[in-house]
Amino acid sequence: MNRVTGCLLFAIGAVAGIFSGELAIRSVFLRDELGGLCGHGHLLALVHGRGIYDADVDRALRESDYLSDIERIEAAPVERGSALSKLIANAAARSHALSEKISRAHLTHELDLLRSQFPNARIWRESLARSHLSMASLSKMLSSDLRIRQWVEQRIAHDVDVSEEECHRFYDSHLKIFFVPERISVSHIFLAAPPEDAPEIVEAKRNAIEALSVRLAGGEDFVRLAAENSEDEATKLHGGDLDYFSAARMPPDFVEAALKLHPGETGKPIRTRLGFHILKLIDIQPARQKTFDEARNDVAIELANQKRAAALQKLIVDLCSETDYRRPL
Repeated sequence: MNRVTGCLLFAIGAVAGIFSGELAIRSVFLRDELGGLCGHGHLLALVHGRGIYDADVDRALRESDYLSDIERIEAAPVERGSALSKLIANAAARSHALSEKISRAHLTHELDLLRSQFPNARIWRESLARSHLSMASLSKMLSSDLRIRQWVEQRIAHDVDVSEEECHRFYDSHLKIFFVPERISVSHIFLAAPPEDAPEIVEAKRNAIEALSVRLAGGEDFVRLAAENSEDEATKLHGGDLDYFSAARMPPDFVEAALKLHPGETGKPIRTRLGFHILKLIDIQPARQKTFDEARNDVAIELANQKRAAALQKLIVDLCSETDYRRPL
């Protein structure tokens, strides 16, 4: 049956009073036809009276990571099926969460968090306008989302509890995760001289770093010389302090030169692929295994995240079973 026929049937039925309002809302056939007529595509699912259409799945895929970096006309059935399941679960959760109460203070706090992500009030208002949102409509949308979040958290709260025994068991079976490699603390004075620099520039930087080394040997303050001369903008005002780092985080020649020093000792200038450095070793922390007490919070968070993911997946499956209708993809 084509779209025109479907439209005529609906019009005739409405005029003759054959279809009641409730039947029109719940009829899969009519909603599918109307979805096509309105440009929403086929009705894919009906959840507590709420219809989900092709256009909803298309929009969900566009907004997901799946299509964020690539252009694709049609997603594979497995991706469409996954997106549809999430939409069904969201619609079912939204229906269950209608009776949840959200305090005005909670809503205001969430609105303030959103607003704080914008530099000023003007940009905030312009962003709302571009999204065709008013404060009232945004508050309504946010209230709905908060009710769903609250309902979901209540449903899975018991499932994410982590016992001390579980924490010990995870720690004992994942000791490598909690092994801390040797770490060193170094300050440096840095003059940039990457390989693409002209030879005369590199030579000028070499002479400059040698001159700074002479001044340090003469007793001048490392922190002051770093602040005045270093080209590492992130550290120069803090005495060139790079804080603690493991060998894997720095170029090998940098680490090798640092480990030749004694704590408090300043070395001769070296060159890495980035440029010239004068290093001052501050401290060395030997490799060690974290104790259970040190790792306890990290273990509990990891286990809670794992349980939360599993509980949410189970909840999605349960909510997807509440469909009044689901079209095979």
